[in-house]
Amino acid sequence: MAENTIRKFRWFWPWQDEQEEAWLRRMSQKGCHLLSVGLAGIYRFRAGEPRDYFYRLDYQTNKKKDQQDYLQLFSDAGWEYLGKMSGWGHYFRKEAREGETLEIFTDVESKIAKYKRVLTYLTFLTVIFIAVLNNVWFDYPYSWWFVIRILYLLVMGGQIYSIIRLVLRIRQLRRL
Repeated sequence: MAENTIRKFRWFWPWQDEQEEAWLRRMSQKGCHLLSVGLAGIYRFRAGEPRDYFYRLDYQTNKKKDQQDYLQLFSDAGWEYLGKMSGWGHYFRKEAREGETLEIFTDVESKIAKYKRVLTYLTFLTVIFIAVLNNVWFDYPYSWWFVIRILYLLVMGGQIYSIIRLVLRIRQLRRL
């Protein structure tokens, strides 16, 4: 690991994107500039001079050609693409300048669409988890299988909690 590279762990749920973006901005103001985001909330930063970057996050899965058009749209608006997490969480940044728009979603409907994409993805994963439920609960003679069941319940609980929170976030935005 390069000497000027810093790793930090921080967990954000999909509906906490505004908190994540604010945290990333505070990090850049301290001189830690986002390089990449790994699984399980591992952020990699490059240490440097403090700068005031606004970070924005979008959830998309695009075909290769659509991906190029998608990224070009952001580039044309002055956003720097930093990469993606888990194949679909896209990170962008733009240095703060007075009078510039620093939002990638300028209306409520586009924000709702973003959360609906996450909701669809999590619902699909939950259906798959339920489909394999019989295999997890099957009575295996191994003593360690109990641990697998506990982990399974924790993941399912997190999935269901996320779905509920995303539905509530969408409802909140619709009231605006």
